[in-house]
Amino acid sequence: MSGYSQSISDIATLEISIKNKISNKEIPSVVFAVSKNGKTIYQKAFGKADIANNISATINTTYQIASISKALTVTGIMVLDEQNIIDIDLAAENYMGKLRFQNFFDVKGTVTVRNLLDHTSGFGTYFDISYADESRPIPSFEEAFDTFGTLHHPPNLISEYSNLGYGLLDYIITTNSGKTYHAFMQEKVFDPLGMKHSYVQGYKNSLKEEIQEAKKYTAGLVELPDVINNTPGSGNIYTSITDLIQFGNFHLKTHPKTILSAQGIEQIHNYKNPDALFHYHKYAYYGLGWYVKPNDNGYRIVWHEGGMMGASATLKLIPEEKIAITVMINSSNRTICNEIVDELTKIVLPAYSPTKLNEITEISEYRSVVNDERFLGTWSGNVTVDSLQIPFSLNFKEDGSTIASYLDHTYKS
Repeated sequence: MSGYSQSISDIATLEISIKNKISNKEIPSVVFAVSKNGKTIYQKAFGKADIANNISATINTTYQIASISKALTVTGIMVLDEQNIIDIDLAAENYMGKLRFQNFFDVKGTVTVRNLLDHTSGFGTYFDISYADESRPIPSFEEAFDTFGTLHHPPNLISEYSNLGYGLLDYIITTNSGKTYHAFMQEKVFDPLGMKHSYVQGYKNSLKEEIQEAKKYTAGLVELPDVINNTPGSGNIYTSITDLIQFGNFHLKTHPKTILSAQGIEQIHNYKNPDALFHYHKYAYYGLGWYVKPNDNGYRIVWHEGGMMGASATLKLIPEEKIAITVMINSSNRTICNEIVDELTKIVLPAYSPTKLNEITEISEYRSVVNDERFLGTWSGNVTVDSLQIPFSLNFKEDGSTIASYLDHTYKS
């Protein structure tokens, strides 16, 4: 860390804080890395990748990175786009094989591949995450798409985070590349970028390197079974901290090798759908596989977080400074993960005071949207779960809040 004005004592303070969290059993392990101008200036591993077998985490231990997988999937899609195998601005159905969108609500407009990349397709939110030891059959992606692949509103209207869209993107990669998703990502993304400890879930044994995969744990450090979902492109990639920082360097254009043009990388980081409402994060939007905040106390940042049972990860880029910061934990603790990201940010860039990455839009800021009298009042109907009809109502209020009621449950947002 030489050359930075932040004192060595602050780095030591961060390390002591992390060791205390591990000693206090708040997290089982954490690994992180920081790069500047393509050079890794700080990387370290703390804690246990496998508590029962007393195996320590190292910088080559692999962790599931959950939704950061989306940033890798979009990279693969853009490789196909630049090879003219697909065109992200054409209808997605051109590349979906036998799959077709369901349109029960007479939604108008054409869903493009770009709409899938920035979550503006019209899909609803979708998650199907299971433990590997569950007895219930896990539906294939095709089965899930036949059930849930419904357009709920026109494309380009709103950015609604959907794992189904990224499951469809990995399906598009498979359908149009002539390779399975994992084989394509290995050949066209991981291998060219020197990511020797990266793979799609289920394909660890296909690597030449010996892999130590971090076990997953609950908040109480109880070991979890493996976690599976049927949309691999949305969350099923495993990687090491040494690999993930190199992926960050590639997106900063400081990696010695490249798989996309500079223009392609710029498009990923700068595109903002001009017509869509981005309602998740205050002052930020979802571009093509990454969140973007144009001004975070004077710095433009590009990032993605990942979280599921037994996994937390963040990859943050500060493009103008050519800085990449990444943290991974083998339990679900978004708060600690992003606290470490913030501390590393302040150490490497003392002039920068970062705000919370997951800063949520205040309800008051929705008033311009919800004060439309067509939306106000109570809307009632039924939600169908299997063959069961469950009465459900939504009450939209003038202050921007919403009350949802079903059975004997009432929730306010």
